[in-house]
Amino acid sequence: MAGIPRGFTLVEVLVVLALATLLVSLGVPAMTDLIRSYQLRTASHALLVSFNQARQAAATRRVPVLVDNLHENWSAGWRVYVDQNNNARWDESEPVLAEVGPQPEGVVIKGNAPVRRYVRYTPTGRTSMASGAFQAGTLVLCHNNGRVAVRKLVISATGRVRRTQEAPGPC
Repeated sequence: MAGIPRGFTLVEVLVVLALATLLVSLGVPAMTDLIRSYQLRTASHALLVSFNQARQAAATRRVPVLVDNLHENWSAGWRVYVDQNNNARWDESEPVLAEVGPQPEGVVIKGNAPVRRYVRYTPTGRTSMASGAFQAGTLVLCHNNGRVAVRKLVISATGRVRRTQEAPGPC
């Protein structure tokens, strides 16, 4: 019984550690990008749900409903509310239908000029500026590392939102 070796040699341990290090170094970046992609997908879905909720509420309540970004920044979150006085600004007395908080660090959401600050749904389900002008635009969702697919929400004047996805790139 004395001849049966127990344990591992130093060479065997070093080979296993080298293989484990290689696998971890390959797996961690891929997992990080997967998590960031999921964060963008979740933010895109949350915005889409908010727009659909606002459109439905505007049609059923027969009043304008806004999806307004918080702190002039979509990445900081947004609020869905009934704009009873039609001034495109949330007032304490106006009912809030939903509110979404800040997005994870690195998630960037930017709107072009017509949708930079808010998206306003009218009782007909269409989008328009508070002045009554035509409102259509695109919200771009990306990660500041530039390695995750860019997502876009394209809002038409009819109020419908279309999702698209583009190749990874900078914000």
